[in-house]
Amino acid sequence: MTRTGIALAVAAGVGGVALNVFARRTPWRRAPWHLAGMAAGVVATELSVPVAAAQLGATGVAAALGAGRSKIGAAALAVSAGAAVGLAALQRPAAETGRHLQGALDEVLGHGTVTLNAPTPAWPGKFRRGEFIAAEGVGYGNDQVLDVWRKPGVTGAPVLIQVHGGAWTSGDRRQQNLPLLAHLADRGWVCVAIDYRLGPKNRWPAQIVDVKRAIAWVRANIERYGGDPSFIAITGGSAGGHLAALAAVTGNDPAFQPGFEDADTSIQAGVPLYGVYDLDARNEDGSSGLRDHVRRVMIDEERDVAAASPIHRITPDSPPLLVVHGNRDEVVSVNQAREFATRARELGAPIGYAELPYAHHAFDSLPSARTAATAHAVELFLSQLAKH
Repeated sequence: MTRTGIALAVAAGVGGVALNVFARRTPWRRAPWHLAGMAAGVVATELSVPVAAAQLGATGVAAALGAGRSKIGAAALAVSAGAAVGLAALQRPAAETGRHLQGALDEVLGHGTVTLNAPTPAWPGKFRRGEFIAAEGVGYGNDQVLDVWRKPGVTGAPVLIQVHGGAWTSGDRRQQNLPLLAHLADRGWVCVAIDYRLGPKNRWPAQIVDVKRAIAWVRANIERYGGDPSFIAITGGSAGGHLAALAAVTGNDPAFQPGFEDADTSIQAGVPLYGVYDLDARNEDGSSGLRDHVRRVMIDEERDVAAASPIHRITPDSPPLLVVHGNRDEVVSVNQAREFATRARELGAPIGYAELPYAHHAFDSLPSARTAATAHAVELFLSQLAKH
């Protein structure tokens, strides 16, 4: 029993320390290891209280099994208990998410226009796609499909298009941003989650052309699903954040609308989450990992890089944007969002930027307080614009 307790104490101590490290600053920032670091970081920061409770539980079991009877076991118990305290402390920056989001809302909408009062999440059931799917697998061009989310009986509702991420090479419409889609659909919005052609098989600009085709399809067809084609917003995370931002700032650009140049692909608002805004940027350590990846999986011509980068396409006439990024993002540097926001401000483009402390890439994949606050902030932002 004592040996079992010692082994459990050591395992709990090592695991707890590792989670604390990954939560605060992931040491693995190069592909493919950064994905493992991201997963550990998201779990530790978004579920800090239940993970801390589990850590304390493992510590208690190890103590009950006699781990404290040896010096190694006693030390491991102390480390494990300390790790639990460290994990629980991560709840504080998560609870401050609303303050940062409120600042971004004030920046883009005007101080005091809306007030964010995000409740503690109690919405696991709202993550179910099936509750809101009104149409599934609807074709919209180039053999791509989309899903329409809404509550029964909705008419004349504003519309949000969701563009999935996945490094431009993977993912689909059924996997990402489900909390936000469900939240907005539950509030009477019509949401459209789209697929698009993926690299490296499909080269640029196939990805943004498909997004533009989806916008054109929504504007021409969404009324039959209860949507209002006069207000269409767009969102997406990671690579989807890149495509959503680019679509928002390049409305009706004929270069991205081959064969449907006359279609209206303008967007009334955009919400890119932990997105890529400069495809030519270097990583924080000076390496060219992002640039190399983009050229390997998507873009062939050097001249296309700037035209495909939202930071070079934003103008004073761009639609309002709410940009959200975590400052512990190990996949897409937070510098991407900082520089994009700075560029927008220099141009006088309407933007609100929320930099969330201790938030990792894809933080909103779990039903956390931070995810709930972000969904409510997006709702406030878009609803205020839709009113006017």
